[in-house]
Amino acid sequence: MHNDQFGNQSAKSETQADKEWSEFERDLDTLGRQLAALQVHTASLGAHLVSSLEARFNEVRARALAFKQARETELEQLRRTPQQQAERSFSDARARSTEAARDAARQVWERSEPLRQGAKDVGEGLSRAWTELRASFGKAAGRLQTESESSAQNGPVPATSEDRHERT
Repeated sequence: MHNDQFGNQSAKSETQADKEWSEFERDLDTLGRQLAALQVHTASLGAHLVSSLEARFNEVRARALAFKQARETELEQLRRTPQQQAERSFSDARARSTEAARDAARQVWERSEPLRQGAKDVGEGLSRAWTELRASFGKAAGRLQTESESSAQNGPVPATSEDRHERT
């Protein structure tokens, strides 16, 4: 069994492959030692035969190492692919979520337009009302000023019903 980043998965084929690779490496090492031992007996076998065997051995060993490196590279790429897919999926989901949030905010803004317009209208109405109140207070103050100046000069003037009605 082999634990990897995606959970506990059965990997008997990898374990079997590792065992086979180890056996292959042992066999290559044994063959290499045997070839080295043959160097001692070159006189009886011939130098050409031994060097030919040694060249073939080195060629097979190099091809085996190249094959192993290629398989390791493929496995590493296979391990990276799910991670890259997960990152792309997360990025896509984040983009969709951001766009959905923008759409929702845009809709809220558009639906609140009547409220903003109403608040603007109320503010303008209050401003006009305040302007009219100020003008009315100014007129009233002017009348009081005029009345107090004339009453000071003429004496007390009896109030008419019309004046009393305006003051209340």
